[in-house]
Amino acid sequence: MRSGFAVCCLVSLLLPTVAVAQTSTSMGAERLSLERAIGMAIAHNRQLQSALLQVEKAGADVAAARTRRLPVFEMELSASHLLSPVDFAFPKGAFGEFPGTGPIPSADTAVSVPRQPTYYVSSQISQPISQLFRINLGIHSAAAAREVEQERVRGERIALVNNVKRLYFAILQTESAIAAHDEAIRLYRELDRMLAVRVAQKVALRSDSLDVQYRLAQEQLSRTTRENALATQKEQLNQLLGRDVGTPFGVEDVSGISILDVDLGAAQAQALENRPDVREARLRVRQADLDRRITKADRIPEVSVAVSYVSNFNIDVLPTNLATVGVRVTWEPFDWGRRKHELAAKTHSVAQARLGVRDAEDRTLLEINSRFRTLAEKRALLNVARMAQSVSREKLRVKTNQFELQAVLLPDVLQVRAEAATADDRYQQALLGFWSAKADYDLAIGEDVRR
Repeated sequence: MRSGFAVCCLVSLLLPTVAVAQTSTSMGAERLSLERAIGMAIAHNRQLQSALLQVEKAGADVAAARTRRLPVFEMELSASHLLSPVDFAFPKGAFGEFPGTGPIPSADTAVSVPRQPTYYVSSQISQPISQLFRINLGIHSAAAAREVEQERVRGERIALVNNVKRLYFAILQTESAIAAHDEAIRLYRELDRMLAVRVAQKVALRSDSLDVQYRLAQEQLSRTTRENALATQKEQLNQLLGRDVGTPFGVEDVSGISILDVDLGAAQAQALENRPDVREARLRVRQADLDRRITKADRIPEVSVAVSYVSNFNIDVLPTNLATVGVRVTWEPFDWGRRKHELAAKTHSVAQARLGVRDAEDRTLLEINSRFRTLAEKRALLNVARMAQSVSREKLRVKTNQFELQAVLLPDVLQVRAEAATADDRYQQALLGFWSAKADYDLAIGEDVRR
């Protein structure tokens, strides 16, 4: 009867460990897959949304720059009141003498404008001509700025996906560790129960019982620490997903992976082509060159075709309506070398931007090489953990068979079970560590994940 009870205890201890996420799901919490977490983060993350708004702002700047190529409408309205009368004197013949009419005016004439309100209306339509070259450069510069913001959004999105993956894997690692602590707690509680009986029977030392109780307390403390870390990790993931940090959820186990060889040369070429920071650095060169050309274009005189219309009211000596059409030219022939120095500064900015591209490319290659080596190490560690897991499971099978034949004691079997649980946990840690390294590797490549 006692042997049957021991076998039942052993079977219950040998059952596969149930993940904490499954417990949470059974209580009604949301089951969140990695793919869905990434999709929610891309759709609702507040920092990413802010970056997207910055792209919209840059697009509005491009549209505003394009309107500068269109005709400019100007209107001026002035209303005033004369503080004193205005007198105009025209001597006889001021406008000449003509046969048949005589002098104009025929006598000295005085015209007085009394103190009264006067109005002045002026309107003008001007079409830029020579300025179009500089305006088009400004449009291209604004478009380049928009592309820079788009690359920043790509960088934000790639970094966000990496952070979601790492937090998701960290949650799985923490839950795996909690499961291992639960297994150890069950082991020590069973040992404590057995030693309590043996101490009462005076066939075991009380110090052994106290040692087991001490180890049990340590495991319970470690489990509490892990639970607190798990709660923090879930709050951080909720924040990345753009929702209430207190939203309960469970995570799904990461499926098995197929480890494929990675071509380092192809990865380096892909990173140099796709990395947002590298592409942004190249766009900075384009921006700096356009800025230099805009500064150089300041030397071109501003030529516009203008149509003007002026109206005067309550001033009799001036024409009431006056319309003109012509060409307006604005030019600053002497600037005391200002434009020359400004152009030199812009040229230096272009050189700095080109150095920035080389620096970004070198940093990319260094990061790719480092991530590649880390990925190889994690892959080797995963292979070792898989082998250790197989060995521990085989030992557990042997001990189980020996226990059924009453060749070993229950504490020996429980100890082997704890070792197997540790091996399983290490394999899970190695598996998730490999996934984290793969996420960092994808980040270094600049792979843009859209889900």
